[in-house]
Amino acid sequence: MLRRIISGFVANGFGQAVTIFIQIFSLPIFLFYWDMATYGWWILLSTLPAFLSMADVGLVQTAGNKMTMAMGRGDVPEANRIFHSALVFMLLVCGVLGGLLTPVALWGPLPDYVTDDKRIALVAILGSVLVTFFLALAEWLFKSTGRYATGTVLSDSARLAEWGGNIGGVILFRTFAGVAVCGFLARLAVTGIGVWLSRRDSRGLTWGTKLAQKSEIMTMIRPAMFFLAFPLSNALSFQGVTLVVGSLLGTASVTLFASYRTIARVAVQLTGMFSHALWPEFGRLFGHGGAQAIEKLYRHCALLGAFQALALSAVLYFAAPWLLRIWTHGKIGFVPVLMMWMLAYAAIGGIWHVPRTLLLSTNQHIGLAGWSLAASALSVSLAYVLGQTWQVEGIAAAMLTSECFIALVSVYLAHRLFHPTPSVKGYVSEGVESMTNRLDLAKIFAVAIAIGIVFYYLAHRTA
Repeated sequence: MLRRIISGFVANGFGQAVTIFIQIFSLPIFLFYWDMATYGWWILLSTLPAFLSMADVGLVQTAGNKMTMAMGRGDVPEANRIFHSALVFMLLVCGVLGGLLTPVALWGPLPDYVTDDKRIALVAILGSVLVTFFLALAEWLFKSTGRYATGTVLSDSARLAEWGGNIGGVILFRTFAGVAVCGFLARLAVTGIGVWLSRRDSRGLTWGTKLAQKSEIMTMIRPAMFFLAFPLSNALSFQGVTLVVGSLLGTASVTLFASYRTIARVAVQLTGMFSHALWPEFGRLFGHGGAQAIEKLYRHCALLGAFQALALSAVLYFAAPWLLRIWTHGKIGFVPVLMMWMLAYAAIGGIWHVPRTLLLSTNQHIGLAGWSLAASALSVSLAYVLGQTWQVEGIAAAMLTSECFIALVSVYLAHRLFHPTPSVKGYVSEGVESMTNRLDLAKIFAVAIAIGIVFYYLAHRTA
């Protein structure tokens, strides 16, 4: 298990390296062959079909978790039923989306400035998005059979290959269609390789549809739908707060805010690399022996994750002046109090990563989903209130407050997984018990806000 976790951590590091590589080299290469307006059009075209990435309504994630838990029990027939059912669902979804959207993109009533070149590019990008779903299924076949690192590297290699195809397209053709089609073919090739590799050492799991069951799909719909809350929550807390900064303080403050948040969240990303490597291990142990089989591993890893987040945040505080000077060419200065707020926010974000992963990997995330959206709404609304008085520092304090709130909720829900709340004398109904739990969370919510206000007051007095 330790070897799998370490290899998973390294594989996640490879994914981060791919992301950084693409972000660094995309702009200069594209602008060497295109002007800024043309590149802006490409960004717009590639963004539109990306909204379809949630078209699986979280079912691939849910099915992957159930497969991992079934394999942990040694129940290969059940894992195959889940896998085949998910494959049938995705074939239907992709068939419907492809059949409806391809004619619209090619011949539909789009504005005149959407030329034939752009229409073909839209179809190719749509194809890349749909192919990604099947690569995700192959990735989960790897993860459910103890090959998390291989599946992760495969997924990130597909991203890198598609980007390489896009670069090849702009060099060879310099058209939107050429870029998109080359990227699609590269992703399709890696997906085919991934499907072929996943059939080797699959431990009884097979690609097919004959074992699919409608009842299996229906049981996955509810937890799958709740997975959608997390990307929505992230969009609200990241883009929403950024919009608040822009509306209250102007675009210059947005640049300052985004730079500080990017540096601070390095601690969260590194802790996430560790916690995501635990994902299949939690699922496998949960399937094998229930919550009690995970408890020891969870407690050790939660403490380790918290130590990582705190230690990395401390290191980043002292490295931040140098990072800002190098990264921004000295245009953005170091403000100690603001960086302290951001790093406190990042440290709390890293601390609750392992509890969050535990809940997500075992499909016990339904309660967390709603609270995540509530925390994001709290972050945006509180940022608007505090930002009017205390500027960027007030917005950072709002982020810290909401992060404390969701961290406490996550730890509470993870603890409840191991120690379910007992009913009073065994006679309290489920509805009353649920209300009691919600009152407990309301208390946590109030405490989190109080902590955030106190922290802000102390930091403001220190400044």
